Amino acid sequence: MSKVKIENPKIFISYAWGTEDYQNKVLSLATELSNDGVDVQLDKWSLKEGNDTYAFMEQCVADTSITNVLILLDKQYSIKANSRSGGVGTETQIISPEIYNKTQQDKFIPVIFERDENNEIHKPTYLKGLLHFDLSLSEQYDNEYQRLVKRLYGVEIFQKPDIGKKPSWVETQVTVSTKTRNAHSILKTNITSRVKNEQFAMFLSNIKDEIVSYTYKNDLPRLTSEDHLLAYEGIKSVRDEFLELMRYISFVDNAEHYVSSMLEETINTVKKDNGILKNIKLTLIHEMFLYIIAIFYKKQNFEGISYILGKTYFADDYSIKADNFNIFYFHNEQLDEAVNKRDDKKYYSGTAQYWIENINIEVCSKNEFTVADLLCYNYSIFGADYHYNWFWFPITYIYSGNDMSLLRTLATKMKSLEHFTKTTKIFGYNTVQDFKQKIVEIEAKIEKGELNKYRYSDSFDNAPLLCDYIKTIELGTLK
Repeated sequence: MSKVKIENPKIFISYAWGTEDYQNKVLSLATELSNDGVDVQLDKWSLKEGNDTYAFMEQCVADTSITNVLILLDKQYSIKANSRSGGVGTETQIISPEIYNKTQQDKFIPVIFERDENNEIHKPTYLKGLLHFDLSLSEQYDNEYQRLVKRLYGVEIFQKPDIGKKPSWVETQVTVSTKTRNAHSILKTNITSRVKNEQFAMFLSNIKDEIVSYTYKNDLPRLTSEDHLLAYEGIKSVRDEFLELMRYISFVDNAEHYVSSMLEETINTVKKDNGILKNIKLTLIHEMFLYIIAIFYKKQNFEGISYILGKTYFADDYSIKADNFNIFYFHNEQLDEAVNKRDDKKYYSGTAQYWIENINIEVCSKNEFTVADLLCYNYSIFGADYHYNWFWFPITYIYSGNDMSLLRTLATKMKSLEHFTKTTKIFGYNTVQDFKQKIVEIEAKIEKGELNKYRYSDSFDNAPLLCDYIKTIELGTLK
């Protein structure tokens, strides 16, 4: 249910009188809110000597013109509220029935304002079930304060998205022939490594040929929006054959060498083709590249990821030049528009939407696919061998789930020296000290405004970096 916007919010602040410093903090918050257009009722401003403090508190809590009551919580407030002592106890007796007797109440807002000596928060018993804002941590104060002010103005903090369409993978079966599956399965038999490598290279070569030779209605002068979708749908079978083969990479020595070389050859061949399917094929290669990173990440083959992202590729677009993994990146505006037109929406990226709704869940999850995109982005920022001014834009980052992102998991685990050492391998560093120094350098550039995080122009959320989830001083501090 949408909140009603409030043009002129009027609030009362309930708090426990503590030390002089604490009272000054309360006064500072009240002043900040007043400067942001909120009419604040505060005892220090409204009462004079001889006034009845209890009558004032009761009047403010019960006043219907008060749109919200902020309850600033610290250890002292919790103790007084639970014991019903002092002014806080009086307010508690007034407020608690309002909370207990109403199944939906949004007038009273708990705010964690100060933590105890053990960094623990304290909430009175009657407020335990209410969600709170947290202004007790300096590093997140600005963000929490802005969320609080939005709440006071009745602005939705988290906007519920429109209901999308059912993903195609719910009912679509991945169509890889039994013959192909059986052929690939030879890679897990007891044949020699040399023969496995030869077979693997042959399978990859066949897939390359299928991509290059793929056709769709040869007599068309150009592709309509519908044609773009149908053409991409048609070439998906090649993608699925490739992904079926990737299920066997654990049985092939140095599989990453063969796969990266095959994609390099394929993209250089496709770039020389000026047919109407060129952009479709380049987009497919971009998608396949992300799947490779996702699969290697799923298998925790960090050395393989490091090789693929750190390797020098040679772009042969009629003239050979050294390049990096960015040669696999392609922005398909036509596919973006086709998906937007199909759904009558304006996605941040129609291509990303199409990829996500057509995830091949037999080989990886949506989270694994999006973390692959984020790893490419982060490598272009932190990678030891990355010396280019253009950074990979992770078009799928808005589907990464933020708090549930695998990148967050990867970063958080870097507190462990063991995991930090493993992650160091992804980014091509020989020592954790070198990687840590790079992170420090990037943080400094961001702080100085010399490096801007990537995001969609009309999105509030940046594409996340490792340093968004962990502090430098925490890296490798645990076993």
